[in-house]
Amino acid sequence: HRYIEFGQHAKNAGYRGLAYLYTALATSEMIHEQNYARVLASLGAQMPEQPPADIPLGTAKENLLYAAERELSSIEDIYPGLLRAAEAEGHSDTITVIRYSWESHKQHLDIIEKIQRWSPGFFESVAKKMDENTDRYFVCQVCGSTVTEIPATSCPVCNESASNYRRIADDRFF
Repeated sequence: HRYIEFGQHAKNAGYRGLAYLYTALATSEMIHEQNYARVLASLGAQMPEQPPADIPLGTAKENLLYAAERELSSIEDIYPGLLRAAEAEGHSDTITVIRYSWESHKQHLDIIEKIQRWSPGFFESVAKKMDENTDRYFVCQVCGSTVTEIPATSCPVCNESASNYRRIADDRFF
């Protein structure tokens, strides 16, 4: 939900490429959520209903830096901890879903690091580059892998057929 809100805010502020990035990320996160719900259902549990979170909005720059920080925290801390816990329990479907989520996040580590490095002082340049160079995203419907070009044969995260990738419409949520 946070990425949808950030995307709407970016779009309203005139940052088309940034809004589209958030759309792709929100799509990927929705696939992760569906995978976790499926695993919980196989264990006889359900995802608890969550009240809508209060999502504080900053400037487009602040939101981008916040999102990059959260993504990096997921890569470095959250997913490794979840994986250790799942491995201790030995539930293979849970382990697989966590690995899918973690690997799909790690695909963007270089972008996250560039955002953190360049956005504080050069946000407008970063946003302009996103507008110019990001004209399409594709998301694997199995694992949430997000790429700008469909792989030749199979998804690098889940190894399923590349035919599982779908192009994300830049106005999907807005």
